[in-house]
Amino acid sequence: MSLRPSETAQVVAELDEGLRGAVLQKASMPSSQLAYLELRQPGRSTLLCLCAQRETRRISVADVRPPGSPQPPALQRLMRTQLVGFRLTRIAIEDAEVRLTFEKPEAKRLLALQLLGEGELVMLTDDGRAVATGTNRRYQPAPGVLDLSAPSRLSPGAEEVGGPTSFPLARAAERLEVIADRVQDAEARRRVLLAPLKTRLARVKRTQAKVAQEADRGEAAERHRRLGELLSQNLFRIHRGDRQVTLTEYTAEGPTEVEVTLDPSRAPKDEAERHFHQYRRLLRGTQKALERLAQLDAERADVEAALERAAQLSEEELAQVDLTVARAAREERAQHKPFKEYRAAGGERILVGRGGAENDALTFHVARPQDLWLHVRGVPGAHVVVPLEKNAEIPQELLIDAAHLALHHSDLHGEPKGEVSYVLAKFVRKQKGGAPGQVTYTREKTFVVRVEPARLERLLRSRTVG
Repeated sequence: MSLRPSETAQVVAELDEGLRGAVLQKASMPSSQLAYLELRQPGRSTLLCLCAQRETRRISVADVRPPGSPQPPALQRLMRTQLVGFRLTRIAIEDAEVRLTFEKPEAKRLLALQLLGEGELVMLTDDGRAVATGTNRRYQPAPGVLDLSAPSRLSPGAEEVGGPTSFPLARAAERLEVIADRVQDAEARRRVLLAPLKTRLARVKRTQAKVAQEADRGEAAERHRRLGELLSQNLFRIHRGDRQVTLTEYTAEGPTEVEVTLDPSRAPKDEAERHFHQYRRLLRGTQKALERLAQLDAERADVEAALERAAQLSEEELAQVDLTVARAAREERAQHKPFKEYRAAGGERILVGRGGAENDALTFHVARPQDLWLHVRGVPGAHVVVPLEKNAEIPQELLIDAAHLALHHSDLHGEPKGEVSYVLAKFVRKQKGGAPGQVTYTREKTFVVRVEPARLERLLRSRTVG
């Protein structure tokens, strides 16, 4: 928190009166825009702080000097060789700079703290020529004129008013910075706490939207049931090879003509059974989605309550919070990988893409040419990669495990079986002009996977953080 020019003028007047004649004993620069000067007077030492950083610009009296820099700026060496041992004779504001005058009988030096612009600490000769700057930039006089009209925030502590403590205003100026540091630390802690909660809330909201769509499939399920019944009642009217048939459905409102699209490769009975199967599948999915929505509603309420609690924590409470877990989660997100990682029964890794762009990253940046690549045939789904050594044969159990995960992370999720294609990753190509995750491949093999619930449960439990 920078001092206002009016506050700087107060501190300068106090220091000029109280430090005249003090001898500079030590000088250190923890950074290029921050200097600490230890000044000695009979019976007391004063640690003077000069900070040129725009956000924390100030002249103040500190109690503790921070550790020095392992690579101090050249100005520190010059202060130690050309200022240590000099006597401070004056502190004043001139040309938007605080200037400290140091003298010996044979020499005179000025140390300037710029109060405007980028901010600089400068050593000057007595005629105003720059000897060195803290940042090694070319010295430019501070631009503009100081505005001294802003009210002062400096308030000496109760122990400093009328007490033995020296320079109450200069110490109050340092305390402003300490308070600002405490506030910044509290807000930084609050951000660390809030970040994973906000991320989790956004994820829950996205999942809610997807699950809500699945829960809203009751109408589609009912349509499959009606079509299945309609076909079953009219099997004698349908012939294999038909692509479309018009049937009469009797409803409460009266008879209605319904056009039904058929697969010419299926027998009429199989076509009816397909609709019943879709009806049962959608019904199961809708029920599961409703149960999942209830869980997500509860989870969202918990996260929102945690966010509200974190937002209302006081500075004292935030100072006591252990951020180890939150920082670990943040570091994990920073190292986010584009895939989920599972382990087969034999311990082999199976990598599953997280989404469209992540599928591309897994297939074209993570997978090696000899790795095995899998995808459910004909429907959207995750890319699955099994890392293999060159020319290695994939064990059958590992192939079945990977196929189970491919089926589980596809639009056939929940189906009892599905077709899975597999091919070496080097034969997979990005589809020209396609959306993220859309690919073409050659030399694939395809087989039918019948889901084994126990196998799938074991695989899902094996997931590691990726």
